[in-house]
Amino acid sequence: MPKRKRNFRWVKWLLFLLLIAGAVAVVILVKNNYFDKKDDQNTSQAVETNKTDDKKSEEKTEQKVEQKEEAEPEQKAPQYDGESPNKSETLTGLITYADVKDGELIIRVNIDQFLQSGDCNLTLSKNGVTHYSQSVGIVESVTTSTCDGFKISTSELPSGNLQVEINLDSDGKSGKIEGRVKI
Repeated sequence: MPKRKRNFRWVKWLLFLLLIAGAVAVVILVKNNYFDKKDDQNTSQAVETNKTDDKKSEEKTEQKVEQKEEAEPEQKAPQYDGESPNKSETLTGLITYADVKDGELIIRVNIDQFLQSGDCNLTLSKNGVTHYSQSVGIVESVTTSTCDGFKISTSELPSGNLQVEINLDSDGKSGKIEGRVKI
């Protein structure tokens, strides 16, 4: 082959490689520029949002200060409306959960007093007839207590509305919690 054709072939390959390298460089630059602009937009939107939030916060603070200046001196409400429930001679509480799940009646009870021991006696009845009884222990919590929890298979219970009665007994004190549940 003549030398001139070989040189021309190398020039073609060199131009082809330069063209590919240029295309890759353009794609990279465009991509970086696109993401930089997108980041700048997100940053400017975040800055605008922060400015708006700051203005709203300042306005709320000014309104609160104005309201306090106009209001009469504050009178603090007592923490409790009555005596501490721990001083009561009667145990009180409420049924916090009573529902059927996966074929079991689950009952959870919260007791208002802090108790370290005792019993929760559950009775389920319908039309004055007792259909189920169970006793569990009292479990202490931080400031109150709970019954250890009741799980009763619904196959042991009649369908319909049942009267729930939980008698509490601890350290010479007693109480009763009542409710209803539908099976």
